[in-house]
Order: sequence, then structure tokens, then C-alpha cells
Amino acid sequence: MIVLAIKQSNKRQFEASYEMYHRKVYAYLYQKTNSAYMAEELVQLAFIKLWNFRHTLNESIPLEAQLFVIARSCLLDYLRKEANQQKMLEAMKQDAVELGALHSDFDAENQVQRLLNMLPAVRKRVFSLSRLEGFSNKEIADKLEISIRTVEKHISLAIKQLKILR
Repeated sequence: MIVLAIKQSNKRQFEASYEMYHRKVYAYLYQKTNSAYMAEELVQLAFIKLWNFRHTLNESIPLEAQLFVIARSCLLDYLRKEANQQKMLEAMKQDAVELGALHSDFDAENQVQRLLNMLPAVRKRVFSLSRLEGFSNKEIADKLEISIRTVEKHISLAIKQLKILR
């Protein structure tokens, strides 16, 4: 009888059912969420859905049972939304950490480049070929047409100078 009245858009019957079931639905949702605010929000949403989808109500099933199905659906939607937001927040935190590491790497690279720029041209070239590009001392000597001993001396002086500049 109640279901049929609501199905036929009887607002008084809907309001009476709200008064009748509000506390039960609230208690159920509070137990699940442990939040008075969320429980009240979900109760309101459940009754809004009940009214908006009243034409789908089944007259052979008690209103209370249908209302609790709606309330459970609202709760599950809320929990899914919270889980998705938590995943997004974690992803954003991870992105921030990675961006921070990238920024840190960028700063370190800039600092190395700044220090290298303070070296004399030949010493910078020898050091870069050795330490940054991985050439052997012999390969550097051949490439720059200088002796291996000169390459070793430039590398040694570059390391000392970089330690001082740091």
C-alpha cells in the first residue's frame, strides 16, 4: 500500500515513510561509515533516489527492504568514490615524489655543469671526455693529440679544482 502510494507520487506518503524509516537507515549507514555527517548525507541521497526512481519500485516487496537496498547502493557508490579518490591522491603523491627527484637530478646536473664551466677549456674537455663520456685516457690523448701524462694531469687538476669549488 505504501509502495503503491509512493509510486503514484503521493508526497504525504513519501514524507511519512521518511519519518518512519529515517532513523533506521541512518543507524545502518552510521554503523558502516562511522561518520554522522556521511550517514546523514547518504540517508538524504537514499531518499532522493527513492523519490526519483519511485516508478521502479516493486509493489510486492516491502518499502523498508527496497529502501535499504537503495541505501546500500548509495553507500557502495560512496566507498568506491572514496577508494578512487585515495588512489588518485596516492598517484599524485608518487608523481610529486618523482617530480621532486627529477627536479633534484636537474639541479645536480645544473650544478655539475656550472662547476665544469669554471674549469679552463682544455681541462674541462679532458674531464668531460673521461668522466662524463667514459673515454679512456689513451682515447682522450689520441683524440686531443696530447700525451697520456697530460690527460692524467688535467684530470687530477680538474678533480682538485672541483673539490675546492664545491
